[in-house]
Amino acid sequence: MSVVGILGSRPIAAAFAAVTSTRLRAVAYHAVEDARAFATQLDWFAAAGYRTVTAAQVAGALHGGAPLPARSLWLTFDDGDATVVRVALPLLRERGMVATAFLCGAWVDTTEAPWWQVVAAAVAPDDLVRTRLALKAAPDAQRRARVAQMAESLAASDSAVTGSQWTEADVHAWLAAGNDIGNHSWDHPCLDRCDDVEQRRQIEAAHDRLSALVGHPLDVFAWPNGDPADVAATALRSLGYRLLVECDHRLTGRGCDPLAVSRLKLDTSADLTRTRAILSGAHSAVFHLQQRFRRKGPTDDVT
Repeated sequence: MSVVGILGSRPIAAAFAAVTSTRLRAVAYHAVEDARAFATQLDWFAAAGYRTVTAAQVAGALHGGAPLPARSLWLTFDDGDATVVRVALPLLRERGMVATAFLCGAWVDTTEAPWWQVVAAAVAPDDLVRTRLALKAAPDAQRRARVAQMAESLAASDSAVTGSQWTEADVHAWLAAGNDIGNHSWDHPCLDRCDDVEQRRQIEAAHDRLSALVGHPLDVFAWPNGDPADVAATALRSLGYRLLVECDHRLTGRGCDPLAVSRLKLDTSADLTRTRAILSGAHSAVFHLQQRFRRKGPTDDVT
């Protein structure tokens, strides 16, 4: 049996879940790869007694307001893939569940493809991971120039890549169902590879656009690629942000720093064994124990 199979077995997962019962499960999703598997996850969440909460509830609790209910589960979706409103929203609404979507301000009401989708279309599969890692490590201007070259080459060969982005109507439908919206930067750079001026622009431009769409100032932010950056953090604090959210695959302590909130990584296509392992905290505990005993390398995850 695999490690995930052991950690996700009912007795092991139940034991870890009991030990970590006071912690918040904040889950980071992206696109909805498999609607049926995601529906199965949601049904298991409900059967296991988890209760979904909004970013506003999490912010309130971490800033001394009303405590979160027992077995709280904060479902979040990064990047604004259209499958979140096309597929996830109806499934959530049917079950009376809520979630938070972190959007990039530049992409709403466009067909622009995220930069990593352009790279995936332009680079041979064997070179894809290496190329993405190199681009993430490069200064922002160099990454943009290289991706622009790739996009031009694809367009010249009639292979231009378009994205599936939210519309303004999607934003309103999401909010009307009781969900909320967070800031995920203007167009998803690696903020720690941006200069000071660009860091501030990324935060402020997205804040203005998304706040106007939502109808009130946003106050929750998820770091693109999971990488905090000092100047951006200062800009967020000056704008009154109450939650800064990471993607570090950890459970969230009820008394954690609201400007460093942890999230668990989970795919909507994961089966129930993996889902149980991750939600229980068992997978996170073993993952970080392994990281302590080996040098952590760069990650190719996109968040």
